[in-house]
Amino acid sequence: MLRHIQSLSLKTDGQLPVVSQEIYRQFFKDLATKPQLLSGSQSSDLNSNSFDVEVTNQAESIVPTPNDVWIFGYGSLVWKADFPYIDRRRGYICGFKRRFYQHSIDHRGVPERPGRVVTLLPGDVTQDRVYGVAYRIASLQKGQVLDHLDYREKNGYERCHLEFHEYPATSEPIQVIMYVATQANDSYAGDVWEVPCIAKQIFSAAGPSGPNREYLFNLALAMAQLFPGAVDEHLTELVECVKHLIERDEPQMLERGLTREIMNILKDCWKNEEALVKRLEALRQRCEQPGWREWLLVQELERQSG
Repeated sequence: MLRHIQSLSLKTDGQLPVVSQEIYRQFFKDLATKPQLLSGSQSSDLNSNSFDVEVTNQAESIVPTPNDVWIFGYGSLVWKADFPYIDRRRGYICGFKRRFYQHSIDHRGVPERPGRVVTLLPGDVTQDRVYGVAYRIASLQKGQVLDHLDYREKNGYERCHLEFHEYPATSEPIQVIMYVATQANDSYAGDVWEVPCIAKQIFSAAGPSGPNREYLFNLALAMAQLFPGAVDEHLTELVECVKHLIERDEPQMLERGLTREIMNILKDCWKNEEALVKRLEALRQRCEQPGWREWLLVQELERQSG
């Protein structure tokens, strides 16, 4: 990089816009224009055939007992159950609607830039269904698993009990425990101008568990694979809106954001080549870390709205 910077012959600050564009093209364009995942990234074995065969994640067989409990997952637990279970069933609950109305400040966002994850709203018990997965937790492990889930869902979710119906229907309803974020919790976001604004928030958020868009796409892929033909209009609309933002707006927004960062570095260091190279290399390293896109995208969105 140093040799290339030296070849640019930066003599006056009037050259900064041209030089910043050249540096972007040489060292950052490959990152900004790298094709983005527009569907889920979870394991390809999450389909109806393998799902119904591989029903446990336990190495040793554990005999079910009447004291076992079932946990219903309708968000990330559908494709990522990070606890031991001895059985799992795909199915649905009645009388609820799944909505991206909960802020995530500890998984798919951070406190200053929250992401969006799902919770459930009351609906029509005769018409509304939420599809997901029920996991059977062995009685000797349920204390450990429930403690883990209580901590995992600490950002506004509460336990409740209800009936779960298998899909396709093959048995009597199962009593399950699920976690729901009530409207009274501090991280409840609500519709906040509904899908277009929620989509922008998902598009530009990332947290310790990864980009918010990954959560959205993984959920959509899991629903398509496990429940072909099931309709979730809110989920479908959000996926299409976020994909549109990625395909239409993201490359230009990243170019503007990176060029602006490069320009600021040039303004600070254009008379000191060694410092200039160190700053540019640090920027390149940051752009190779998870969440770098969202860091720039949220700045660009704020500039647009300001």
